[in-house]
Formats: sequence, structure tokens, C-alpha cells
Amino acid sequence: MKVHSFAIAALCTAIVVDASNLHDVRHNARHSRLSRRSSTPKLARRCKNRPQGLTPSQPPAQPPAQPPAQSPPTDNNNNNTSGNYGGDNSGQNNNNNSGQQNSGGDQQNNNNNSGQHNNGQQDNSGNSGNNNNNNGNNNGAGPIAGSVAGLLSVHSDCGDIGATKDITSITGPNGNLYWLNCGLEDSGWRPPFFTLDDIKFADLGQALNDPKSPFHACKDFTDLFYKHGTENGIPPIVLASFAMQESTCNPNTVGGGGEIGLMQLTHEKCEGASDCFNPDFNIGTGARFFKKLLDSNGGNVLQSVGAYNGWYPGMTKDAATAARHSGCCRCQQNLDYLFQTVNGWWQNIDAYSNHLGAFFNLDVC
Repeated sequence: MKVHSFAIAALCTAIVVDASNLHDVRHNARHSRLSRRSSTPKLARRCKNRPQGLTPSQPPAQPPAQPPAQSPPTDNNNNNTSGNYGGDNSGQNNNNNSGQQNSGGDQQNNNNNSGQHNNGQQDNSGNSGNNNNNNGNNNGAGPIAGSVAGLLSVHSDCGDIGATKDITSITGPNGNLYWLNCGLEDSGWRPPFFTLDDIKFADLGQALNDPKSPFHACKDFTDLFYKHGTENGIPPIVLASFAMQESTCNPNTVGGGGEIGLMQLTHEKCEGASDCFNPDFNIGTGARFFKKLLDSNGGNVLQSVGAYNGWYPGMTKDAATAARHSGCCRCQQNLDYLFQTVNGWWQNIDAYSNHLGAFFNLDVC
């Protein structure tokens, strides 16, 4: 009986051990299958490192979708920055940013990048339109700035004065360029008549309050312009304008024909002077000379301004530019001189950086 019981116990133990071995075989086989799967391409792809910066919940980065093409904006930004050029700030700075340049000229950013640029000289901004106001040879269609003191209104024997509140490359409050140059391109210059009482101009002191005023180049001589202007009955900005036009207010300037100093005095005006470059002497002599011209021309301010630069009644374009082919190219008369003076500097506008005029005959020199 004891032997029988021992046999039964041994048989049960063998069954338990065999079952345990079967579990181990199946467990090991499962891990063996997983091990083989881990080398499959599919699992290898799944186990690639995540893109850096992604959290487990984030999908892999996708290339950005391309936005649909946008048409150029059409709203107009009428950013009036005429103070950049002087005068009051009533002028328009058409900040258009949309167009094609047809003949870019010198490209000085006329902020009028609207529509088509016809000789662009400056970037004038806004977002629509056909921009002819590029401060170069641009037919004067668009404004650079507004006038500071109304429009010139006098009797004219040379057609329409063409005075405009807005200043462009060929129009302004003291008349159109071709009116000022009346007769120059045919029978000879016939200077329209107007006096100091008729002209429109900015106040020099107020102009200097504008941080963009070109007359900051003359700030060291402001008192002298007032001093000699008062002594001779000439608005200080008129004298300062001669200095800007002639020398850009550089007292050490020597002209192409030997002219001297701020006001570009010729040698005969410096006779007996210990220092013709001295600003007080130079400005005073220039002021007295202009006063003499006014008196001899019956108060005709335009004829006198022209005479300061060598213009004279009856002068033709050919005569004015004859020196172009000589050894003194800059001895020509500047055909834009009158307009640059009366509608540029007198209005607190830099006639050079804004490319006022239409002829630019000295550019070849």
C-alpha cells in the first residue's frame, strides 16, 4: 500500500514538472518571434527616432502649404511727408508700392512706386496709380510738396503762369518752368515781370525748424543772411537760396569759372577784399550785388535772379549752352536755374536731391 501511494505521488510530480516546462517553451518561443519581428523593415520604421522637438502626441512635421497668389494691395496710403522737403506739409507723398518702372533714371526713391514710373528719381509710396512724380524729367504730374504761401498772380505776357500749390519737377507756386523760361527756346528769353512783393517763399527761421530742411547746411550763417537781408530789403531765404544753389552753403567753394565762396562771387567783386571767402564779406557782397540788380531791372525779381547766374533778356538756349563743348563746360547757364531757385529753395525744398527741372544741361559736364 505504501509502495502504491509513493508511485501515485511520483506520477503527480512528473505531470507538474512537465506542465511547467511547456509554459517555459511557449514563453521563450513568443519572445523569439518578437525578436525576429524586431528586425523587420516595418518595425524598424516604426522605431525610428522621433523628429527633434516633437512630443509623442505631435505628428511629424509636414512641409508648409503654399498660400494662394495674392494680388497687389490697392489701398492708397497718402502719407504726407512733404516736410521732408520743406514748405508746409500740405503736399502729397504718394506712397504707392505697386508698379513697373519704365525708365528708372537715377532711382532715388520717389516713394511713389505706384503704377508706372516714368524716370523715377525718388521712392514716393501709395499703392495705385500712374506715377509721373519722380522728381526728375517727369512732366511734373505728381506733387513733391505743397506751397507755403499761396500762388503767384501777376499780369503775364507769356501765356498761362501755370502756378500750382503742389510743387512738382516743373510746376510750383511761382509759376511753371517754361513760363519762367519764356522765349528761351525760340526768340530769346523774355523774363516775366514780378517783384519781391509778389513772390511766394518760406520764412528761413521757420524752415530751420524742419529737421529735413536743406538749409541746415547754412545754419552757421543764418544770422548773416538776416543781417544782410535786412540791410538790403531782401528776404533772408532769398540770400540763403543763392548760397544753396551756388555752393550748397560751403564757404570754401571755388566755381568752375573761379567764382568764390558761399555766394560764388566773381573776381572783380572781390577786389580790395582781404579774404573774399569770409562769410560775412561774401554774403554781404552778394546781397548788395543782388540789390543792385533789382534796382537796375526796375524791381523785376526774376530778371535779377537770372542775371545773378549770367542770364540776360534775349538769351537763347543755344547761347546759354554754348560752353558745353568748350574747356569750361560748367560755364554754361543752368537752364533749370530759375525754377530751382523760385520753386525749390525759396519753398524750403532741396532742388538738387529732388531733381527739380527738365533740362539738366550741366549733367554732361
